[in-house]
Amino acid sequence: AYSLLASLMIALTVVPAMASKTLIKEKIQKKNSLFGSLLPAYEKAIGLALRFKPVVLLLVVALLVVSALAAFAKGTAFMPDMDSTQISMTVTLPEKTPLTDTAEVTDEVIARLMAMEDVTDVGAMASTSSLAMLTGGGNSSTRSTDIYVVAREDKTRSNEEIARDILEKTADLGAEITVDTSSMDMSAMGGSGISIQVRGRELDTLRQIAEEVAAIVETVEGTSQVSDGMAESGEELRVVVDREKAVQYGLTVAQVFTQIAPKLADSSNATTLAAAEKDYVVYVSHGGDTELTRAMMEELPIKGTDEEGREVEIPLSEIAELSPAVSLSSISRADQNRYIEVSAAIAEGYNVGQVSSRVEARLADYSVPEGYSLVFSGENEMINDAISQVLLMLLLAVVFMYLIMVAQFQSLLLPFIIMFTIPLAFTGGLLGLFVSGSEISVIALIGFVMLAGIIVNNGIVLIDYMNQLREQGMEKREAILTAGRTRLRPVLMTALTTILALSTMVLSNDMGAEMAKPMAVTTIGGLLYGTLLTLVVVPCIYDIFIREKRQSGLAGKSRKGERNIEKAPNKVGRQKHRVSHKRGKEKQ
Repeated sequence: AYSLLASLMIALTVVPAMASKTLIKEKIQKKNSLFGSLLPAYEKAIGLALRFKPVVLLLVVALLVVSALAAFAKGTAFMPDMDSTQISMTVTLPEKTPLTDTAEVTDEVIARLMAMEDVTDVGAMASTSSLAMLTGGGNSSTRSTDIYVVAREDKTRSNEEIARDILEKTADLGAEITVDTSSMDMSAMGGSGISIQVRGRELDTLRQIAEEVAAIVETVEGTSQVSDGMAESGEELRVVVDREKAVQYGLTVAQVFTQIAPKLADSSNATTLAAAEKDYVVYVSHGGDTELTRAMMEELPIKGTDEEGREVEIPLSEIAELSPAVSLSSISRADQNRYIEVSAAIAEGYNVGQVSSRVEARLADYSVPEGYSLVFSGENEMINDAISQVLLMLLLAVVFMYLIMVAQFQSLLLPFIIMFTIPLAFTGGLLGLFVSGSEISVIALIGFVMLAGIIVNNGIVLIDYMNQLREQGMEKREAILTAGRTRLRPVLMTALTTILALSTMVLSNDMGAEMAKPMAVTTIGGLLYGTLLTLVVVPCIYDIFIREKRQSGLAGKSRKGERNIEKAPNKVGRQKHRVSHKRGKEKQ
């Protein structure tokens, strides 16, 4: 915005001042052979388009629909993935693997990574839960490590190629290794892949629904590493008190729990001893404490009263049922509802938008029990929200441009003719994304916002000149053809300068250049196609909407001017004589 304001000030002040000093002598414009051969072909094309206007409009609308379908077939993305020098990995070993064995496997992975040509540095740490990373606490996993790889600045291979090489060289270690190459993917800020929250109250029902949903997601093409949210769960011994039996001994469920709880309490730290090399936490435990088993829990004595009011001790198994079950390590809540999150990564070569659409279609047939719901909260939802925001920006931009042109033309119809070309000009941008293999992303949509502001300029110049010619009394069809011939050169120059300026962004292979490429591709494709629209379709739309009788007043004014000239032939003759006399002196 600031650069355009500065350009406007220069164009209205500095350029006329410089022209007044440099354009002193009248120069004959040299003919350009390329432009000279292009002009007759354009005149034939515009004449043919004016004869078959319905065919032209139907063709451009059909191309718009086809280009939109082709572009959206590539899927959607929040931000384009950018190649970087950073690669992250996760090494996971089987359950109950001790930390020493995990460290040995990790050291072997690091040794093999350092032997690779494009790798310069490697670092690793024990994998921790997200809560532990936020709080700085423990909860480190003994069977999983995170590895960070730094590649050379002048690497010869892309991160994807390096990742495939890493997986090949570590396939024999017996560990599950995942490699993430999108270290500079901005979608990491809001999560990646597919995430489905199973919301409700009862944890057992939530777990059952989550397992069923995960099984459905796993059958969808393009998903990988599907999790039902129970990966960090553990085993528990569930005690279900029989209320009727407990009442016989004068007990309630709360009283039974009160007697069991002290037996299940973990030891708590009493103090911390500070040594030179580290701090030691001191725990105090009873010498008679032992690790409870299921058999011991069943025989755990519970104090109650019999029918005669005497205090008695009964085994827990007499008033309760003990059964093994699966427990969650933590209970997550959202909008005052418990939930279990089913997640899935996107397989290589697939797009998150396409895969998410397939998952939603597959889960549409799944019947959720009453009181429970499925809420999609993954990357695709973040993409849709961002795209809706940018589309709102585009709509407001179009409205503002229309209002400004209404003030300029003092007409509601002429700006509509120009604005009509904006969605049609998007055909070029959509085709550009399809040809370049880029997804519909927020950056690409920003390119469409830019394109909407740029593409109307040539239409304004062309229609404004058509109106000037008609005000001078020229017939509508002749005014259209004349304006097209006269404004062909400036329209082409305007489009080519912008296209050439943006071409460096498309051809650049520097690190991070992928971020701006969709915007440049969209703008260049839209300008190439939009220029054709301006030169061919705008005249057709102008010819359709602008009627000849609207300019009858102007033609009358022109004829009245002709009668005034006829009334003063002597004056005109004297003016012509003076001009001829002056030209004669110049020749002499």
